[in-house]
Amino acid sequence: MAVPDDFRLIREIRDAGGRVQKFGTRDQKRYDDLVALGWLQRLSTDAKSTHYRITERGTAAALRS
Repeated sequence: MAVPDDFRLIREIRDAGGRVQKFGTRDQKRYDDLVALGWLQRLSTDAKSTHYRITERGTAAALRS
């Protein structure tokens, strides 16, 4: 279930162009929660970073909130 911070985060990602790259594992939990909601898609993971892209469902959630 989405919480208000999830909606804020997905709006920020949408406003930044729909893609985000995160370094390290500390912040990845927040983004992995959005992946579980179907709002983000994990594009790639390497030793240093993870790339995410907003989905259509994520765009709709950003517009709803």
